[in-house]
Amino acid sequence: MVKEWIIFLIFLLSLQAKALVPLESILLGDFEDKYSKESADPFDYLFLKKVELPGKISEKRDLTIYRGYYEEGINLQKSCRADYQLSYPTSWQEDQVKRSIFATLQYIGLDISIRAIPKYAKYFEFSRDEYSNLVENIVGNYCSKNLSIISIKQLKRNFLSKFDNENTFELPDVSKNSLFPEKLTTIATQDDVREREFVKTIDLFKSFCSWGGDVDNLRLLVPFLKNPVIYASLIRQLTNEKLEWNRNSRDVFKIRNQKTVQVLCEGLICRKSNSIEFNKKFPTSVGHKSFDDDLSRLYCKEARDYQYLIKGQAPKISSMIKKMTFDEENLLISQFIALQTGVPAFFVRANNFSSAKEFLRASVDKTWDDWAMNQVDKFKGEVYFEEPLTMELVDRSLYYKNYLPEFKVLFDVNLGELDRTNQIVGKITTHFNLNFSRKFLRWARLEYINLDPRDEKRKEELFYKMKIRIAPIVKDIRTKFPTPPWDGDLDVIIRNEILEQISKFRGGFFDEDEAGMMKIPVIISFAPYALKYLRYEYNVEQNQKKSKRDEKLFKLNSMENKP
Repeated sequence: MVKEWIIFLIFLLSLQAKALVPLESILLGDFEDKYSKESADPFDYLFLKKVELPGKISEKRDLTIYRGYYEEGINLQKSCRADYQLSYPTSWQEDQVKRSIFATLQYIGLDISIRAIPKYAKYFEFSRDEYSNLVENIVGNYCSKNLSIISIKQLKRNFLSKFDNENTFELPDVSKNSLFPEKLTTIATQDDVREREFVKTIDLFKSFCSWGGDVDNLRLLVPFLKNPVIYASLIRQLTNEKLEWNRNSRDVFKIRNQKTVQVLCEGLICRKSNSIEFNKKFPTSVGHKSFDDDLSRLYCKEARDYQYLIKGQAPKISSMIKKMTFDEENLLISQFIALQTGVPAFFVRANNFSSAKEFLRASVDKTWDDWAMNQVDKFKGEVYFEEPLTMELVDRSLYYKNYLPEFKVLFDVNLGELDRTNQIVGKITTHFNLNFSRKFLRWARLEYINLDPRDEKRKEELFYKMKIRIAPIVKDIRTKFPTPPWDGDLDVIIRNEILEQISKFRGGFFDEDEAGMMKIPVIISFAPYALKYLRYEYNVEQNQKKSKRDEKLFKLNSMENKP
């Protein structure tokens, strides 16, 4: 069903479409058949070099460089100054610089999308005819006939070759990466994830293929060139640099790499070049210091302010530009970076705002979970505790609103003044629920409000009916703690707190004579030193049990060895 929907969507978008107006198409050597059959991964020249590193070290390296990928964009953005100036000896040379940058971006974008689209198509089990129709639609309707780095005919051949032959390209995935929370793979189904990524990748191809070499009409390249992260990566390509990390300090730095992508344009002809030829022919600015400096100044002076040109565009391109909202631009940019780095664009995977928040929350939760586990492992030494462990009722004013029917009882388990510094915040929580019928709570509320303190019989009846609903659950929950944090009648404290909350309630919740059940959670928050103490007590108890077992075993062995 998913595959049929995707095919229908692509077909619908291509109905009554007209190809972009052609001028000429120049076939270059970089997209010949050998390119289509090679097993080289674009990661090798764009992002990560495959290296053999043990265990988590490789994952840490990849994630550190991924962080550096974004930090380089931030650094570029911060480097811009109002007094930045940039000029070239002639306007023709300036156009050649711009055209080379744009063509390099187009080369990388086409390279990656030509590898990714067939991979997605095979995931959804496209037949060759279905895939061929897809290629005809997106190439015929969105690619400029002025493409300089590849002919339309060769572009189609490469698309089909990547589908027919083995394709080593890996789609974004962190399911096997121990540094990412497992929950990320469960928030959305794999089919939903791949479907949304597939649609965005097709839009990426349309964007990159739409540019026809005109430096004054960038068409759908605009958002990518304006983005500092992508532009910074283009600078690294054009200056033969890539990112590497320091294993000890986790710092990211740049190293020389002669295998980066450098597309050199002379006039309207753009060809992928080697570093020697590129450095020799690439125009330099007046007062040139370095290519890095020239390209950074160009971003600050001009590229970050590029705008769409709508007038005179082909209908399909004009339609896409008009639909290019701020959110859509960022989703496309995120998917482009994801295809380069292998780290998924989680906002692309989200089908609504709530699931997007879940993706963000999952990583935060994992960070704290990992921290908690590490801290627990450290709390193994013998420690002297001078203050008693206490389980204290949290101040009701911190959470209770007498106009909301959200009743709950909160406890903090503390050890000393440091633990008492905060209530609720910065503590690890657990909870259990008490179930009451709404009818009973309505009765208990009226009884408590109208209760005469001198009427002991009526008070005992109310307290007894509360107790039989609370005490058994509290008793059962206590047995589930390896080291229970309380002694005595906790149910009495819970009972009194619930009665106080429902009696002070001023909403209309109890005015309605409705049946049904209501859950009142009892939340217990453990402070750090209290947790350390409980673990200590648990270890002491386990050691005592072990000593008794060893002593018993010793006695049995002694009896067996007696003559």
